[in-house]
Amino acid sequence: MVTKSKYGNKKHEVDGIMFDSKAEARYYMKLKRNGMSFIPLSETYCAMQENVLLQEGYLCNDRKIAPIYYRADFVIYENGQVKKVIDVKGYQDAISMLKMKMFAHRYGFPVTFAKFDSKINKFIEMDCFESARQQRKRQTERRKKKLQCEVSS
Repeated sequence: MVTKSKYGNKKHEVDGIMFDSKAEARYYMKLKRNGMSFIPLSETYCAMQENVLLQEGYLCNDRKIAPIYYRADFVIYENGQVKKVIDVKGYQDAISMLKMKMFAHRYGFPVTFAKFDSKINKFIEMDCFESARQQRKRQTERRKKKLQCEVSS
């Protein structure tokens, strides 16, 4: 039975692996096409749906407060060290933004936010603190600057 998430995503299966969304399955296929290994014995490999601790549990007025975890869609390791953490989303909601900020504070680098752009039929990767609008604006400015350099040469 196919169940929908609160965002309307349907689960998709690729290579016997269930993904929470079509975009997540597409990103997996992109990594695989680019030669990424999903076997932990490799020097560089990718782990999927890995839980990352954001805040330890603690006691408050004799009540146990549960720890806070973030489930990363893809974690890329190089020589046993985390190189990149990727979250595939259609858009960033308030909870994911908060968890990504907590991740960056704890681990010292931001989560990479990957969004599939159907207009250009590819993934756009940006740092989790930058909106898609900000990134498009920055790319437009780069194109203008490049054109100005070509014209002046």
